[in-house]
Amino acid sequence: MIITVTLNPAVDQTLELDHLTLGDTNRVRDSRIDPGGKGINVSRVLRELGRESLAAGLAPGSLGRFVEHSLLEQGILCDFVHTRGQTRTNLTVVDDSKHETTLLSYRGPDVDPRHITTLQTRLRRYMTSGDWLVVAGSIPPTLALKTYPELMELGRQAGAHTVLDADAEALEAGLSGRPEIVKMNNHEAERLLGRDIESDSEILRAGDEMRSMGAGMAVITAGSRGAVAVSEEGVWWAYPPETTVSSAVGAGDALLAGMLLKLEEGASVDEGMRWGTAAGCAACLTTGTQLCVRQDVMRILPDVRVERIERAVTSGR
Repeated sequence: MIITVTLNPAVDQTLELDHLTLGDTNRVRDSRIDPGGKGINVSRVLRELGRESLAAGLAPGSLGRFVEHSLLEQGILCDFVHTRGQTRTNLTVVDDSKHETTLLSYRGPDVDPRHITTLQTRLRRYMTSGDWLVVAGSIPPTLALKTYPELMELGRQAGAHTVLDADAEALEAGLSGRPEIVKMNNHEAERLLGRDIESDSEILRAGDEMRSMGAGMAVITAGSRGAVAVSEEGVWWAYPPETTVSSAVGAGDALLAGMLLKLEEGASVDEGMRWGTAAGCAACLTTGTQLCVRQDVMRILPDVRVERIERAVTSGR
């Protein structure tokens, strides 16, 4: 089973406007509310693609209950630790005239570290050898950065495959926990490494560096240029078909879900990258935080091209 962990969930509200004018009253044409957070998004996409997962994590306040109930209504198994405070709200504003998306993201509430101990106890009960543990998103402000490496170790002790998808300090801390797979976009890689990453060779070099920092495999997405997977076994680059993007919000989460869908079945890395890229591409067709639709994924799948890159791979951990 795939178990996703979201320590800092969100209520994602999307507002669609014909045109956004700063400093003036704007009329909202359409609005939707979704449960959010990276791990939660992975579980939502897996459900859309017909795969069961368990969504776990923290659920602060009444909005945390809303997130949990929304997932249950979608048929997603849940086990969230209820905490004080209030789950954060993220606001996505879609300007249709410019095809631009603006995301306003709140940092999240303070969390008592004792709740992490409760979560770890529950995860020990669930995880068995061969499961996939996906730790994704940001760490609430008052929790120590060591939380992510500790969760990686918890997964290893259970014999589970460990996956990390994070940004900034949470990404750096999580890499020290030696995840089997780390997934990020090129901007997140830039922030971690402290330099611009523009060319293909720079993306490949960043993948090597992620492996030297602890990851078994590094998956880096680069928008319309596709995604690359760098591992000890080789390097694969997945190229999506040309797509008119409505919103790229959640595309990386969809890619990770599609990839894990196949890896859990024992498929090859290139097949995982094919499905992941198709799911990520399909997520770009929907507005706001709607994520992907299975019909779009299946339509796009034959047009995804995956190439194995012949090069020497730098040894990682």
